[in-house]
Amino acid sequence: MFGIGRKYVFESKTTRFRRILISAAFLFVFSLAVTASFIAYIPIYARMQKGRAAGVFYQKSPDAIAVFTGDKGRISYALDLLKKNPSSKLLISGVHAANSFQTLIEKQTDPATGEAVKAIGAQVDLDYESKNTFENVRETVEFLKSNPNVEKMLIISSDYHIMRIKIIISHFMSGSKPQFYFDSVNNSYSSWKDVRKLLKESLKIARTFVLLKILRENIVIEDLEN
Repeated sequence: MFGIGRKYVFESKTTRFRRILISAAFLFVFSLAVTASFIAYIPIYARMQKGRAAGVFYQKSPDAIAVFTGDKGRISYALDLLKKNPSSKLLISGVHAANSFQTLIEKQTDPATGEAVKAIGAQVDLDYESKNTFENVRETVEFLKSNPNVEKMLIISSDYHIMRIKIIISHFMSGSKPQFYFDSVNNSYSSWKDVRKLLKESLKIARTFVLLKILRENIVIEDLEN
């Protein structure tokens, strides 16, 4: 005799398969939504960092500016900022061996800005060694060792690149000084080429986060404490 209120549920193979399929579909859609939200947030995060830097440097120049080369508009944007902040030092990281500061000015900016930058006579360092973002950060550290008075540094790159740069810097530079701020060249993402860059960068961000924050790997950068 069955107990009062006791209920037995018998599930057929078809019902069980349907339930598993619905659960799998839900998890897939949920994962897709989370991934899409993260990808969409990458340029938003860069704009937030840009606004923070604009507030800090509204009436004061950064002690130094570092621009990580690799995509259009970065160097010209940095040179324009240098023109507006002539007291700032400039590091251009990841310069091709065939270029000098003169050729970079000629290729990357309008003549008026180029002449203004040359007239400033600012301290400009060119890094020919860096081939990736980790090495950009490494050479930035070397630049800071040579310029110990730098307290506030502005890092410039493309908007999709800022989050990964900040992850790497926050991992290897844990001290309170110098303070890092981030500015970026914005992309419209109206073309598949720009969207593809964003998608590719999202994978690099995830990989970097896992390697540095979870696996605690020491990648490429050496002797940061000295």
